[in-house]
Amino acid sequence: MPIIRDIVYGAAAHGASMTELCKRLQIDVADLDDSEKHAGFETACRSWELAVKMTGDTKFGLHIGQSTNPSIMGLVGYLMQNSKTLLDAFKQVCEYGRIATNMFGYKIIEKKGEVVLQYTPVAIWKQLYPNGARQAVDQAKAGTLNVFYLLSGKKVVPVREESDKLVFNRDQLLIRVLRSDQSLLRVFEELVKKKARPKTFGEQLRQLIIMEFRGIVPPVEVVASKLNMTPRTLQRRLSAEKTTFRRISGQIVTEVGKKLLKTSKVSETARLLGYSSSRAFRRAYQRAY
Repeated sequence: MPIIRDIVYGAAAHGASMTELCKRLQIDVADLDDSEKHAGFETACRSWELAVKMTGDTKFGLHIGQSTNPSIMGLVGYLMQNSKTLLDAFKQVCEYGRIATNMFGYKIIEKKGEVVLQYTPVAIWKQLYPNGARQAVDQAKAGTLNVFYLLSGKKVVPVREESDKLVFNRDQLLIRVLRSDQSLLRVFEELVKKKARPKTFGEQLRQLIIMEFRGIVPPVEVVASKLNMTPRTLQRRLSAEKTTFRRISGQIVTEVGKKLLKTSKVSETARLLGYSSSRAFRRAYQRAY
């Protein structure tokens, strides 16, 4: 859990008790350096909230981002270090970032000689923990700039910054990575591609609904179309894993709904999740039980 590790270590460096923070997150300190272990969605969200609270640092994300290095991305960090240019390095993050975290989306937009790097937390995260999501974006942006410096030996300053974007002149990101090794790149690409494959089809489906449909469960036909398959094929693949679309969608509705209902009224929860009315949300919520 390299990203959680950086949050915990960063909080400790800013005055928080590492032992107490791990205790509140219900994680073992020894697991922080285990890249194969992943914290759950709730733990990842709460890590930001607790870190800010325990340090008293309202710009915590920005401050730890200034010392971020490629290792925060695990195996993807090795791809970055062996890419040809800074632009290529960030393309690796966009392609394989989900290996390091399923809570963030990365995107490159190229237009008129400019390159826009966009950082998008999962919509449910922004709805449930807006402050933590904002801290994570600040960390990602500041971390990108520091990683670019570590990779190239040059400070790269964006021409402008927006809430979830960094904008560069394209030439700025064509700076070469100092230790680029294409043979090593190919080795790490094979490792990353194997790791990028979802363990089960059900996990892939769950991730798709949470990340691309904001936790709103669309009709099975819509999800099947997104995955370029028929509803029958989708249901058959889930059945092979001894689960169903209804079961997975029910779990998502109840999990997300429960969290939102702790701080929001039914009408607000329905609106945040995109339901047409409180009644429609209640119906979906009740069906899930």
